[in-house]
Amino acid sequence: MSAVSPPQTDINAVIALYSNGQIKEALDSVESLIKNYPKEPLLYNISGVCYKAIDQLDIAVQSFEKALAIKPDYTEVNYNLGVTYRELGQLDDAIKSYEKALALKPEYVDAHYNLGNAFKELGQLDDAIKSYEKALTFKPDHAIAHNNLGNTLSDLGQLDDAVKSYQKAVAVKPDYAEAHNNLGVTLKNLDQLEAAVESYEKALTLKPEYPEAHNNLGNVLKDLGQLDAAVKCYEKALTINPDYALAQNNLDIALKELSS
Repeated sequence: MSAVSPPQTDINAVIALYSNGQIKEALDSVESLIKNYPKEPLLYNISGVCYKAIDQLDIAVQSFEKALAIKPDYTEVNYNLGVTYRELGQLDDAIKSYEKALALKPEYVDAHYNLGNAFKELGQLDDAIKSYEKALTFKPDHAIAHNNLGNTLSDLGQLDDAVKSYQKAVAVKPDYAEAHNNLGVTLKNLDQLEAAVESYEKALTLKPEYPEAHNNLGNVLKDLGQLDAAVKCYEKALTINPDYALAQNNLDIALKELSS
């Protein structure tokens, strides 16, 4: 008769295969272990993670659900199920899974953060803000949560607060090009054009092939009356992404103004 749980060495071997990117081998190993230990929820969790890694999301859901049928209070599985549901676009189910994980582990930072993302995608912005703020209560140096909080505040028109969130993001992670760009967008919307230029230039120093930042910098330079410089920015954006319709439109307008 088999033991209740598989040997830790066998589990470690599967995890090592997964960590090395040998997903198929990890799946073969874990499925073999499941045959011998069908009541071990950890194995179904590993199986779900592997299936998720190869984008077989529906099968991943089935694996996570099997784990939870055995152990409903399995925090990590509830979280993993939420992540998978979100990738499937099943946001309401994702929210329920994240909330189950948080009921079991209220300090679960990633669950708060991803719950915020799900709320934001559903347009439930106030709930998203609460979730991001909760994540930041437990992990104040979570740069991406600061950035996403800034995005949500910006969507709500709370631009001054958004600026503060982006500034916190880049204070924690100075090489965070996207947050510098987002800060630039918000400063422009506040008519702080020189400060916006600085933020875009910082983003581009960090990430020179960033078409959105080139386009955004062009917009500010255009507002500042620097049309020649704006044209160069739009052209650079289009060099990086020739299909960037917004940059092409902005370039056409700037060139028309230059020729008039």
